[in-house]
Amino acid sequence: MYRLIHLHPHHGIPRIGVDPDGYSSEEAALQACRATPGPYFGVGRFDTGGRLAEVVMDAICEAPGGCPSAAMVVDAHTFRRLCDACAYGLSTLTVAELAERLGVAVRPAPVLATSGRHAAPESGCAASTRIAREFPTHVADPIWRMELCAELARTPPAVNGLIIGVGALSHRDVLDLFPALCALGTQLPVGVRADLRRSTVRPLSPAGVAALRLGL
Repeated sequence: MYRLIHLHPHHGIPRIGVDPDGYSSEEAALQACRATPGPYFGVGRFDTGGRLAEVVMDAICEAPGGCPSAAMVVDAHTFRRLCDACAYGLSTLTVAELAERLGVAVRPAPVLATSGRHAAPESGCAASTRIAREFPTHVADPIWRMELCAELARTPPAVNGLIIGVGALSHRDVLDLFPALCALGTQLPVGVRADLRRSTVRPLSPAGVAALRLGL
C-alpha cells in the first residue's frame, strides 16, 4: 500500500505526516502526489502490518519559482526538496542523511512523464552541444549562467559542453571574461564543481584547463 506523505520540521527534527488515502501502486501514488496541490514530500510504502517501510522522494525541486530541476538533496531546516543549483549556499541533507534522520529507507522517485511539467530533461548530447555553442557570447550574462547551472544539475553529462566552451576561449577572451568565469565557477552545482576541481591535478587536460579558467 502506498500513501502520500509530507515532512514538517519539529524542533529541527523531520516529522512525517501521512495522507489517509491509499494507492495500489507507486506510480499511481506519485501521479497523485504531483497532481494534488499541497506540501507533499513524496510517497510512503507501507508493509502488510501498516508500518512505513520506505519513503519515495518526489523528483521535482521545491524551490520558490517552480524550478523544474531534479531534486538531489533536502533543506536541513525546512526539509524541502532541492536541486544542486537551488541548494547552493544552504545547509542541506543528502538522501542518505535524511534516511538516517527518519529511521526509514529513502530513495528518489523516477521521472514519470515524457512531456509537460515533469518532462525528462534535454539529452546530454544536445545540451552539451548547445552549451558549447552559446558559451562565448552568453557567459557574461548572469541569467544565462543561472540557467546553465540548472541545466548541469538536470543533465550532468552536459558538463562536456561547458568544458568545450571554456576551452575554446582565446587567451584574450579569458582575460576579458575572467570575472564572469569566476562567478560561474562559484555557481556550479556541487558535484560538477567537485569533479572539475579534481581535474586540476592534470592542468593541461581539457577539464583541468576549464577548471583553472573558472577559478577553481
